[in-house]
Amino acid sequence: MNNVNDRVVEFLEKSYKEGRLVHGYLFFGGEKSEKLAVAKKFACTVLEVDEIGRNLIETEQHANVHVVRPEGKNIKKEQIILLKTEIGKKSVEDRAKIYIIEEAEKMSISATNSLLKFLEEPAPNVYIILIATSKEVLLPTIISRTVNLGFRMSNLEKSPMNEAFLTVIKALENGEVGQVVVAKNPDIFKEQVSGFLDAYQAYLQKKMDDYFGNYQKLQQCIKKLRALDVAKRDLLAQMNVALCLDKLWFDFKTD
Repeated sequence: MNNVNDRVVEFLEKSYKEGRLVHGYLFFGGEKSEKLAVAKKFACTVLEVDEIGRNLIETEQHANVHVVRPEGKNIKKEQIILLKTEIGKKSVEDRAKIYIIEEAEKMSISATNSLLKFLEEPAPNVYIILIATSKEVLLPTIISRTVNLGFRMSNLEKSPMNEAFLTVIKALENGEVGQVVVAKNPDIFKEQVSGFLDAYQAYLQKKMDDYFGNYQKLQQCIKKLRALDVAKRDLLAQMNVALCLDKLWFDFKTD
């Protein structure tokens, strides 16, 4: 883990030791696998498990730890209802229960509304961790009812970056018109748009370290990161890919 992500672990462990845990956490940014690893580490800490317990949590077989993932393209209302039913059951040895929702941005509207009811009236000794690509892809009501903990990519190589993506990103960063760049690289945007947006975010997050102290460039970088978050949300809402990219390039250029 990098220093930023280590601080997330330290924060959670300190919160546990000081009895300051809350019922809902949102892990956003960074790598999905690392966020899941930290969520499982959190479960190990709260449940105070031994080696056998750690293995059960790691392999997702522990009775008090449940991982929810999309079924098909979305996390459906029925999955959240089932989760709430599990929450209502008596836990093993009266210990805490931890629920991890991966790709939380893929919750349907009805699933989100169902989850909100729990976040508004949480059950005792129950913790929910939402894992998402960014905060902006979730409803403000979800964001406001959880503790938001940001992650960062450990390094650029671990992001969905490849040479084709890098070529396009560098062209856009050098001021080439988005439509021209896409026309030169049509294959990238047929099935890989989501991966490209993730890669572009990873690229900009890394550049932010280089721009520290340069206010103008730092603000431009933040602006692009926000525009990428909006584009990802638009894609999840089934916006036409060409329209989504046109909107993204426009947002990049607009002051």
